[in-house]
Amino acid sequence: MTDGTDRPPETSPAQPPAEGQKPKPPSRWRAFVSLLWSTGIFHPEEWPIRRMLGTAIGLCAALFLLAVARQGIAHVREEQVGVLVNNLTGNLELRDRVGYHIFCPYLAKFYVLDKTIQRLDLTFAQKPGAMAQDVKLKTVDGSNVSLDVVIDFKLIPEKAVEILRRSGDDLKFVATWVEPFARHTCFASFSQLTTEEMYDAAKRNERAQAALKDLNDQLGPHGVNVVAVIPGEFRFYKEYEEVIQQKKLADQQVEEQQAQARAAQQDQERQIIEATKKSEAKLVGFDGECANRIIQAQAEADKTRREADGRYGATVLNADAEFFSMGKQAEGTRATLLAEAEGTQKKSQAMVGDGGVAMVGMEYAKRLKSIRFAASPIAREPTVQQFAVQPGEAAAVGAQPAPAPAAKPAPPAPRPQPQEEGQSQ
Repeated sequence: MTDGTDRPPETSPAQPPAEGQKPKPPSRWRAFVSLLWSTGIFHPEEWPIRRMLGTAIGLCAALFLLAVARQGIAHVREEQVGVLVNNLTGNLELRDRVGYHIFCPYLAKFYVLDKTIQRLDLTFAQKPGAMAQDVKLKTVDGSNVSLDVVIDFKLIPEKAVEILRRSGDDLKFVATWVEPFARHTCFASFSQLTTEEMYDAAKRNERAQAALKDLNDQLGPHGVNVVAVIPGEFRFYKEYEEVIQQKKLADQQVEEQQAQARAAQQDQERQIIEATKKSEAKLVGFDGECANRIIQAQAEADKTRREADGRYGATVLNADAEFFSMGKQAEGTRATLLAEAEGTQKKSQAMVGDGGVAMVGMEYAKRLKSIRFAASPIAREPTVQQFAVQPGEAAAVGAQPAPAPAAKPAPPAPRPQPQEEGQSQ
C-alpha cells in the first residue's frame, strides 16, 4: 500500500551475498518501475478500468473486422483458379468461379494459381549470373551435344487441388515436376538421333513430338499439361564442330553437283514435256480442223440435199402444172378439131346438092379464067367421032357426090387430170 506520496515502494535492504558468491545486478524491470515512480505521473489507482476495457475490446473488434475485410476477400480472374484451404480440418476446395470469394481469415486460407501457358527455357543463354540450363545429351554414335529446348505448359484447372497439395502454391510445381521430367524426357528422346540427324530439322521435330507425348503421359497425373516442346540451337565440341563443318561443306558440294544434275534432267524432261504438249496441241488442232471440215461438209451436203429436195418438189409441181395445162390445151384442141370436123361434115353435106355443083363450077370457072388453052388436033384413033353432051347426062354427072376430104389425124388422148383435194375417187 502507498501513503499517497509520490515515492517508490520501500524495499527490503539487500542481503549481503554469501561468501564465495557474486552480488546479483538489479533487474531491468525493477529499474524501470523505480524510474516510472520517480516521475510522479503514474497513478494506477486513478485509471477508468471499465472504460479502458471497453475501448480495448472495441479496438480489437475493429482490428478483427479490418483483418477480415483485408484478408478474407480473394479475387479470382479469368486466367486464374482458386483453392480454399480449411486450416481447421485441412480440407482443400476448388474455387474456379471468376469473381470475389469471401472466407474467414486465420481459419481458412485462399490460394490463387495461374492457369495460363507458362514457359520453361532449358537453354544455354540465361540471365546474367545464372547457370546454363541447356540439355546435355549424347547421340547414338557417341557425340556430345548441348541442346536448347523450350517447354510450353500450363496447369490443369480441375487438378489445382492436387498441385497445391503436392507442390505448394505459385509455380513451385515447375521445379518439383516439370523441369525434372522435361530434362529427363528430352535427354531420352533426342539421344536417339545420330550426329547427322541432329542437323535435320524434320528429325528433331519428330523427336520433339515424341517427347511431348511422353511428357503429357508423365505430367498429366500431376495436373500439368504440356502444350509444346520446341527444340532450339545445338552445339558440339569445338574440334568436332570443325570436322562436321568440313563434312557439311563436302556434302554441300556433292548436293550442288547432284542438284545441277537434277536440274539438267528436269530441264530435259521439261523440254520433252513441252515438245509432247506442242505435238498434242497440233494433233488436237488437226483433229478439230478435221472435225470442223466434216461438219462443214455435212452442212454443205445437207444444204445441197435440201436444195435438191426443193428443186425436185418445184419440178414436180411444175410438171404437174404443165401436165394439167397440156391436158386442158389438148381438150381444147380436141374440142376445136371436133367442132371443125363437124363444120366440115355439115359443109360437105351442104355441098352434096345443086349448090355444091354450082360452087364447084364457080371454082372451076375461076381457075379456068386464068388458064389459056392451046390445042392441036390429034387423033389417036383413025376414026373421027363427034362429042356431044346431053342434058340428062349433065344432070347425072352433076348429081355425083364430091369426094370426101381426107380425115385429119385424131388428136392424142389427153392425160388424166390430177384429182383435187376433197374430190372422191
